[in-house]
Amino acid sequence: MKAGLGTAAFGTTTSPADAFKVLNAYVAMGGRIIDTANNYAFWAGSGGESERTIGEWLKTVDRNSVDIHTKIGAFPLDGQDFSKSEGLSRQAIDTAIAASLTRLGTDYIDVLYAHVDDLNTPLEETWTVLTEYVRKGVVKKLGISNYTLARLSDLCVLIERQELTPISYAQYRYTVIPPKDDADFGEQVCLTDDIKSLLQQANPDIILVAYSPLLEGAFEHRGKLPAEYDTTANERYVLELRAESDMTLLSPSALVLRKIANEGILPLCMTSKVSRLKENFSLVKQLK
Repeated sequence: MKAGLGTAAFGTTTSPADAFKVLNAYVAMGGRIIDTANNYAFWAGSGGESERTIGEWLKTVDRNSVDIHTKIGAFPLDGQDFSKSEGLSRQAIDTAIAASLTRLGTDYIDVLYAHVDDLNTPLEETWTVLTEYVRKGVVKKLGISNYTLARLSDLCVLIERQELTPISYAQYRYTVIPPKDDADFGEQVCLTDDIKSLLQQANPDIILVAYSPLLEGAFEHRGKLPAEYDTTANERYVLELRAESDMTLLSPSALVLRKIANEGILPLCMTSKVSRLKENFSLVKQLK
């Protein structure tokens, strides 16, 4: 299936019992990529709940049947916001990986992301340490999320010059409509054509991942576009999408996920209900 399961709410606003149902349904539909982070979901709990819930679920399945994607570097040390995050220094990475492995109940991570850029730590230090974990087999592949074009460019040069582990996955905010030019998403960075081009030049086999593709239900018939996306052109697009939905008897969200997947980008979708999961993934599960 060309879509990943987002699990940010698992263990907090989505109960472990409901999370297990969604996870089982996703795997039964042919899904494999389970996306989480060590700081999920500090805004609804204390952080680590998602990994812990997935870890309990992993005890009930074949560990090798799924790919666990997790992220480090953005766990708030004060439990409040990203202004005081754990960062990506050698010590921070060692501590974060050990904690994630414990919560997940596994001895390896399929894909480990640098969740947000750490401007206080040299890129060389961060990527050298991450490469060491790949060479030890603790981490299979590396990814980045929310890196700006400038820093990403520096990182790609560093990786090539020092023959470090390449970036295999890149996760950015992305959907089928563009945000306003002045939209501010805080730590989140939107995927742009320049970022996409740079990543694909650095690694032609890279997998681009889109988070928040459904804008929390904004495409549905009763949804409303967030202020950051509220433009005349986007409103027109959504109306056309809903008309297509009415004609095909498919949900607008399912159409959005298929459109993104058809671009060669892997969309992440999060839900607490099996019925919604099946509806949203009804089209992408058919893509090979």
